[in-house]
Amino acid sequence: MAFSDDNGGFAFSCNDAKMSIFASTWNTRLSQIGRVSGPIFVMTGLLPDTAYLSQIIGKRPSNIFIIANSAAQASAQSLKRSFPDIRIVLHPKNNAKVVLVAPDSVWVSSSDFGKSEQIESAVGMHSVALYNRTLDALFNKVWAESQEIQ
Repeated sequence: MAFSDDNGGFAFSCNDAKMSIFASTWNTRLSQIGRVSGPIFVMTGLLPDTAYLSQIIGKRPSNIFIIANSAAQASAQSLKRSFPDIRIVLHPKNNAKVVLVAPDSVWVSSSDFGKSEQIESAVGMHSVALYNRTLDALFNKVWAESQEIQ
């Protein structure tokens, strides 16, 4: 049975995907962000280990947009002070763990954006259609409902 669009989501096809397990980290998954000129969109529950996140964001500290759960307020404010050109919003119900790297990379993970000591997995996909639909249907919708850190 094939997936189809409905109230719970949308169907998509993808010819290039990777299951990332155990040793892969956000730093590894995003090791090339310094070479990417388009925006990076992050959705996360918490922001664990801001020193670790600073290593990632420091590779290109602009054109990054982060939605975190309101419980991550202290970490979000710390990151915003260190990187004033990134934009961070808080949403009280966000627990999605998705990273979109323009123009076509989509990562969906079990781990928050940051360092984890747990066994985690993620699926990375290259698809312009998936990137655009996820940006429109998920990220932009939640962003509009969130409160920005100044």
